[in-house]
Amino acid sequence: MARMQQGSRTDDELVQRFRAGDSQAFATLYERYVDRIYDFVVRLIGDRDAAADITQETFLKAMQALRARRFSGSLRAWLFTIARNAAIDYQRRQRTTAFSHLPTPEGEEWEPEIPASGPEAEPEETTRRRELAELVWQAARGLPPNDYAVLELALRHDLTPAEVAQVVGVRRGAINTRLSRVRDALEESFTVLLLARRSRQNCPELARLLEGTSLPEGLTPELRRAVARHVEHCETCQRARRAISAADLLPALAPVLPTGEMREAIRQAIEQGLAAPTAAPVGVVRLRDWIRHSSWAKAALAAVGGLVVVTVVGWGYLTWGTAPVAVQTVGCPPLALRLDPPAAVAGRLLGVPSVLEPGRPATFRLPAGTLRATVGKGEATLQVAGLGVHLRILADLADVTWDGRKLLGQGTVTVALDRGSPSAVTLVCRPTA
Repeated sequence: MARMQQGSRTDDELVQRFRAGDSQAFATLYERYVDRIYDFVVRLIGDRDAAADITQETFLKAMQALRARRFSGSLRAWLFTIARNAAIDYQRRQRTTAFSHLPTPEGEEWEPEIPASGPEAEPEETTRRRELAELVWQAARGLPPNDYAVLELALRHDLTPAEVAQVVGVRRGAINTRLSRVRDALEESFTVLLLARRSRQNCPELARLLEGTSLPEGLTPELRRAVARHVEHCETCQRARRAISAADLLPALAPVLPTGEMREAIRQAIEQGLAAPTAAPVGVVRLRDWIRHSSWAKAALAAVGGLVVVTVVGWGYLTWGTAPVAVQTVGCPPLALRLDPPAAVAGRLLGVPSVLEPGRPATFRLPAGTLRATVGKGEATLQVAGLGVHLRILADLADVTWDGRKLLGQGTVTVALDRGSPSAVTLVCRPTA
């Protein structure tokens, strides 16, 4: 009975119940969207195992964000946004052109299919449905991948135009125009494929247009437009085309579902995540996300100076004493540093500035002792007062020095933080093009 009551609640109600401590509410959200997220991802990347991993990652990220109260708006659009971004990251890690062509989901058991409307279907009707399903899927694969994502979200997953705009990252006012354009492109691609199969032998002009073209690989915009113009005055092709809408057929494609083994693995990961305590307080989570998504200038300051203060001040200020550190920038614009509470309070006590002005060194304090730093092009590992900090550097830095010693690309460097001897840190920014 409780499960049925949870299932009847809206997304917003389930989100509120989960934030209030009801783990079953998130489990209900997972069951509500897991198949749709998996189907969406596997059609984008064409790899069933990777799609299962991305689906699991999507829900674990959503769980963490909901616990930290970092979400508002449409839950389903937000889930698809996380999934799409994770799929793009996967393609980049594979060092392929992201979404260069929509692949076919792997697995011998998968084939495009439009389910029968009744309990049984005649063999001829079954063959016809499979033919149309194959053609509409090939037509979708011939579209630019981002355009296909718009159709997938709007037609197969019933997202509103505003939600689609949120997922694909376009202006809300432009999405209706784009959706109309993409639907037209889908219909044109479907027309080419359908006529190539049904009317090519009966229409010499169509045969000439398609001569030397391999389909669906050769579905270019120029070919689509040429065939569309031809159909306008060709009765033979008009009869073959008839009133078949690819935009109506696309939503009817049977979903690609995770296997039982995949579903069980994802479910276990979700249950473990629900059982685990919250990884960090809300303030810490917000600060971590700020570091991850800030501009390169803010990240540079956070990576080399600010994060050390944030991480160790509460542990080392009273226990070990402090040592002065002067930070100077060279060739950099004004660098802003924002610290969320309680780090902001500690930062003010230690004299951490809110802005580093070009050519004006800023001095603050760190726990005295020994600092070990390993600074590379993309990440740094700092250890001060026995506490380790691993951070990602999102800055275009040409050089980083501590008391004249190079840190960037020099392996692990040990420096002293003496109470009576100020340390000088210099950040050199690479000139922008």
